[in-house]
Amino acid sequence: MNIIDTSSSSNKNKDFKKSIKNIPLFKTKGIEYELPSKEYTNIIFQSIAAVDFFKEHELIKNKNVFSMGKSTQNYLAQKKIKSISPNSPGSEELKKLLSKNKNDGNYLIVKGEEGLSEIFNYLNVADEIVDEVICYKRIKFDNYEDIKEAFYKVDAIIFTSTYAFEIFFEEIYSKKMNLKFLSISQRISKFIKEKGFNSDLIDYFSNDLEEQIKKLI
Repeated sequence: MNIIDTSSSSNKNKDFKKSIKNIPLFKTKGIEYELPSKEYTNIIFQSIAAVDFFKEHELIKNKNVFSMGKSTQNYLAQKKIKSISPNSPGSEELKKLLSKNKNDGNYLIVKGEEGLSEIFNYLNVADEIVDEVICYKRIKFDNYEDIKEAFYKVDAIIFTSTYAFEIFFEEIYSKKMNLKFLSISQRISKFIKEKGFNSDLIDYFSNDLEEQIKKLI
């Protein structure tokens, strides 16, 4: 059983077994930003890269910290930062979590360029005081020839973002491929379906990930 995980940050917080190989399809790069304020009660990190490229670490102390999913929560924990995360990754589940943990404070959302705006819009419509800062961008590789062949030899591919699937479809996919698409959230599954493909939803953060995939393929 051979599996590729396309996450750009999996190697930071996940121990991969022999059957799962991490091959990212894009890289991340920090960009300059300015904080609208330094007085926030709640800070929301939408990705691991958001944690990596956010410079104001002193701002996090004694704040309510939220993360979009378990991978970001685990990465924050490695940095001794406690955060609250939904059991399933994604904006919808995080919105539910935020509604149960409301306080009278304000919010800062830390994200990447072209990152999701659902949480910002949700808080804004709810008349919460919310700002967002964009601290990194995602960059496609110059070419994919060096990694293409690996994708032709696998039984399944794990997609942890819609952007990864978009790149895969544009740069690597061939009708000759016979494999399973696996997604870690409903949003990614929906995106893949809109492209005309099926995918299986997996519990990416479980301890029996390999066994899950084995049953699917």
